[in-house]
Amino acid sequence: MASVVAARDAYKAAREQVTQTRLALGRAIMEAREQKVSQLKIASQLGLTREQVRRYQDEYEKFIGKKPAAAGS
Repeated sequence: MASVVAARDAYKAAREQVTQTRLALGRAIMEAREQKVSQLKIASQLGLTREQVRRYQDEYEKFIGKKPAAAGS
């Protein structure tokens, strides 16, 4: 049973790391956008779509309270 608990704890830690990394990416995108770098240029450099770039930035802006979170979030 200890291995099950350890695996669950590792899973939770990994999910938290993914969340923090996504927020760091969103912050970096927001900072680039503040320097007038286009979403298309960022998307091209990262191999993403413009919409994905927008969503990463949006997620970070909601996290820091720059934008209101959607209802039900």
